[in-house]
Amino acid sequence: MSGGQVYSVDTSALIDGMERFYPRPNFPALWERIDLLIDDGRMHISEEAWSEATSVDAPVREWCEEEGAGRERSIYATTAAVAAIAGQIGTQFPNWVKQGRKNGADPFVIAVAEVEGGMVISGETNGGPGRLVDLITSEDWVIG
Repeated sequence: MSGGQVYSVDTSALIDGMERFYPRPNFPALWERIDLLIDDGRMHISEEAWSEATSVDAPVREWCEEEGAGRERSIYATTAAVAAIAGQIGTQFPNWVKQGRKNGADPFVIAVAEVEGGMVISGETNGGPGRLVDLITSEDWVIG
């Protein structure tokens, strides 16, 4: 793994990216660069977010499971440290976590970022985490 910012990506960021803002057919270079982040070990998807991504959304599920792409290397296992932090988040924000599938992976996405010293990338719009455009900016990518 080379140096550089590490990212913990939420399912909502992938959905926003692929369906709303940066469809793969129109922005292939962006998604190729994201694959390079995965190859470099700098983009993580928590086990819980991966499970969401592969069970609910067709374009994202297809991206995750694309044969030969190796994107499963981005899966970040739920270690004891990740579980402890996610549990603390659940205790601190019980109403947020009670929303079930909608936010079920969020504490783990945050916990992975905390453990890795990384940036959360989400599709959430109410402030706080970075969005996919923030990843693009952080990496100083020019696409086009």
